[in-house]
Order: sequence, then structure tokens, then C-alpha cells
Amino acid sequence: MPSAAFSRITKSNAAGFAIALVLAAFLAAQGWAGSASRFGIDFYQFWGVPVAKSVSGTRLTPYVDVPGYSGALNALSEASASAKLRGANRYRRTLEPMGTPFLYASFALFPLDYESAHGLFAILQYLAAGVAVYVLARLRGAPRWPAAWIALAVELTFMPFVQDLRVGNVNSVQLLFMVALLLVAVRRVYSGNAFVDGLFIGSLAIFVVFKPNTPWIALAFAIHYGVTQGVRRLLVGAGLAALLGALALATGAWYFGGAHAWVEWLAFARGMDGSGLPLTLDQGNLALTMLLAQRSMSTYGPVGYGLIVAGLLLVALLLAASQGGRRSDLVLRALRAAFSDPWFAASIGVVFTLATSPLVWPHYLMFALIPIFWLVRTDGKVDSPAAGAVFCYVALSLPLFALLGAAGWYWLLQAALVLSWVALVPGVFVHASRQAGALQAAAA
Repeated sequence: MPSAAFSRITKSNAAGFAIALVLAAFLAAQGWAGSASRFGIDFYQFWGVPVAKSVSGTRLTPYVDVPGYSGALNALSEASASAKLRGANRYRRTLEPMGTPFLYASFALFPLDYESAHGLFAILQYLAAGVAVYVLARLRGAPRWPAAWIALAVELTFMPFVQDLRVGNVNSVQLLFMVALLLVAVRRVYSGNAFVDGLFIGSLAIFVVFKPNTPWIALAFAIHYGVTQGVRRLLVGAGLAALLGALALATGAWYFGGAHAWVEWLAFARGMDGSGLPLTLDQGNLALTMLLAQRSMSTYGPVGYGLIVAGLLLVALLLAASQGGRRSDLVLRALRAAFSDPWFAASIGVVFTLATSPLVWPHYLMFALIPIFWLVRTDGKVDSPAAGAVFCYVALSLPLFALLGAAGWYWLLQAALVLSWVALVPGVFVHASRQAGALQAAAA
């Protein structure tokens, strides 16, 4: 299509609305077709723990009384006429309550009727993912209507979103929070008041306490804030983070009747290192660290390998920022320049998260959308970082998964889920290397 014609379409409200309407119709049809088999087995647990606590009147936490909570939900499901509730319960006869006390306290706000609660949450997922992708597209310079088309197309074709919707997890909501911080940082929407702006850091504490699979992302955003806003403002933000984090911890403790809830959660969550809950590759855990732990003869475990991989990534970052180790004097300035770009900060946080976490479910790959959007070039040219971003998206696309599934190549499907994000790593480090190169050229 000639560029002039395309330009007229993107600027026409009527044409833009018509295309968006067609894509929305496809999305609605896809959602409706899959709704009968979409039980929301993760949402069932998020919703079910508060419900079981309420109907049973127990004073114990789900971390020490899994049978009690499971039994209460089993009885509730068996007496229910809801096919969706019974379907979710069939997959979760025994709960795996790895959510934090704060997460379960938050889900206590949902209705007691499972179908109403799950339907409401599904709408929230669609809205969160759609708004997040729309903002990402706009931040990368897409006009309004194309940004809307991109958002709808991603929800139609991106397998991690389909998985997040299917199981009812919170990764779309987490992505929206990350994109909101990215928007603030890219557009520099700061008030000038240290306490108001410090909520940028303070909100990260709630983000991590809600679901602690994001500490690397929180750390990267905090470094960006410190680099761009200064140490004093960073310290104010850290104080607010301590206050808001304590408030989130207190909310979880209040809901379960005491601080012991967090101690019991921590003891239960330690099973994520492989010593407790057997969350292996065969059970859907796609963590690179779990792959290394299962395929190697060592006893490091996924957490141990996570530390090793984090160390290797850190070394790679230092090499990139020092021109391959040749200019160690540039490291701090190059890293400062790199982290001043919020896209880099968010993207390297995502890379470290996917590389080092002992648990990576398919829906965690929603986070990869941030580096994908950042690395794809808006001028239409293709360099190695952009090629990596395109490869990652295609490898995680619904059409490719349908083809691989039809061909019976399930091993390749699993490989795509475990390793697709690796294609983003070179682009992230190339950015740090380019900062070092610019500094070297400026000094010449």
C-alpha cells in the first residue's frame, strides 16, 4: 500500500475506527470461543484462598493448612452448579498457595460467585494488556489508530497473553504497572516535589510485595530514577518505599491475623528452589535455571543457577560498558548513560528476571513485550537488536504455536517458550556498548 494512502487511513477516524472494530470483533470471537475451556486455574487459587478462609472460618494460613483450604473449596465446588468452578476445581483439588498474604488480601475484594469474579478479572486482563500495549506503541511513535490496532493484534496473536488469560494470572496487570512507570519516565511526568515524585520508587515496593517475581525490574527502575533524579530524591523515594512496603506487609498480616503469615509464606515459598514443590519443566515451569538444574549433574538447584546466570549477565554488562574490557575507565559513565534511558532500565530488568528466576511460566513472557517494542526500529530498518525482537515475538506468536502443535513438534514449542527471550539479550547489551562507544568518540 502506498505510504500516502496508508497515511490517510491512519489519520482518518472513520477508517481507523473501522479497522479497530474488525480487530476487536476477531478478539471478541476468539475470547468467546475459548471461554468455555478457560477455567482460570491460577485465578481459582487467588480467589479461592480468601473464599476458603471466609467459608471455613479458619484462623490458620493456607501455607500451613493446605488440606483445610483445599477441602473447603472442594466442598464448595462440588455443591456448586457452576461448570467453570467445577472445572477449575478439577485441576486444583489440592492448592499450591504460593501467592503472598498481600496478594490474597487483594483478591478478597472480588465477588464470592466464581463466574462473576472470573469474568470481571478477565475483563481486567484484556483492559490491562490492551492499554499497556497501546501505550508502548505510542511511546515508540505510533499514531493513535495504529497503536490501537497494534494493541488488538498483540492480544490476538501473542501466546503469553493467551496463556495469562487462560490461567487467570496477573502478568497483564503487572505489565500495565511497568508500562505506567515507563510512561512517567519517558515523558518525564514529574511534579518537582520530591515526595510526590518519590512515589515512583515507593510504588515499586507494593509491586514486589504483591508478587515477588519482579525484584530485578524494581531495582532497574530504581537505578534509573536515581541516575536521572539524583541521590537525594532517590533517598526520599526509598523512604516512601519502606513506608508503602511496610503498609503492604501489614495488610497481608492483618488479613491472616498476624505477622506469622509472612513467615509461613516464606517457608512455603522456599520450595521454589526445588527442595519443596517439584515445579519442573514437565509441569510447565519454563525457567532457564530449572532447565540447567535438571540437565546438569550439579547440586546447585535453580536458585543456585540463578545466581550464576546473574553473575554472568553482570560480567557481560560490564564488558559491554567497557568496550570489551579495553576501557574500564568508561564503565561507570557508560552505565549511567545507559540507565538514564528508561527503556534500557525496564528491558534489562526484564532480561535479568527471565534469565534468573527459578519459576517462569508462559505468561511471565508478557514482560518481554517491553524490550521487544524498544528494540524494534521505528524507521523500518532492521539491525541485529531489531531482528532479535522480531524473532522473539514470532517465536511466541499464536500462529507459530498452532503450526508447531499441528506438526507434533512439541519439543520445539517448549524450546521456543524456554529460550525465545534470549534473542533480546544482545540488543540490550548493544545499547550499553553504544553508550561506551559514544563516550569514547567524544573524548577522542
